[in-house]
Order: sequence, then C-alpha cells, then structure tokens
Amino acid sequence: MRPEYSRLAGLQASIIIIGAAITNIAVTLPTAKSFAYGGVVTLASTLFLSWRLSQGDKRDDLPAEWCLRQAYRTAIERFAGMILLLALGFKLLKFEPLWMLTGFVITQSAWMMIPVWIKLSTSLDKTENKK
Repeated sequence: MRPEYSRLAGLQASIIIIGAAITNIAVTLPTAKSFAYGGVVTLASTLFLSWRLSQGDKRDDLPAEWCLRQAYRTAIERFAGMILLLALGFKLLKFEPLWMLTGFVITQSAWMMIPVWIKLSTSLDKTENKK
C-alpha cells in the first residue's frame, strides 16, 4: 500500500473511532453505530482503491489503453460498491440515515487532506535535501 493511502486509511479510521465515540456520548449508541457504518463504507472504498492501484504498480509494461480501462472500471466498481453498502445500511441493517450519511461525508472529507500531505511531504523532503 502506498504511504499516502496508509496515512489516509489511518486518518479515516481515527475519524470513525473519534466520531463514533463523540456521537455515542452526545446522542445514543444506535446513532454511533450508524455514524461508524457510514465511515466504514468510505474506508472500504479507500482500501479498494489502494488495492487496485497496487495491482497496476506490480506491472511495468502496461499499455495506456489497459490503464484507462482499469481506471474507468475501478471508478464504476467503487461507485457501485458504495451504493450497495449504503443501501444495505439503509434497508437491511436499518441504520439511521442522517447519522450514517454524516459519518460517510465526514470520513470522505479526509480525502481533502491528501493534497496537504503531499505538499508538506515534498516541502519537508526539499528542506532535508538542502541540509
């Protein structure tokens, strides 16, 4: 797994744990479970994307058409997987929709931290190389 994805997965797991704990204290246990499930859907999507990227990294001789096909396939599979997992939570598991979507959105917002991490890591690498 690439380091940025392992950091992202760790951040998302932390958000799930902290958010569920706060929700449990502030509201109720069923809302905390709903929040956690929404976050786990996002975490599963992140891990799936990381797995797909590692499949492509293992091979060096891939044509551009294969890479493009794989990118579209991965996007469709991630989207369908998230819809399936969210529908499962709504209908079968009967989680509270508002809290499940809140957990999903808050955990998904961790993706916005990737550009910040990349910028920080490149600036730290530059300063270390100057020394």
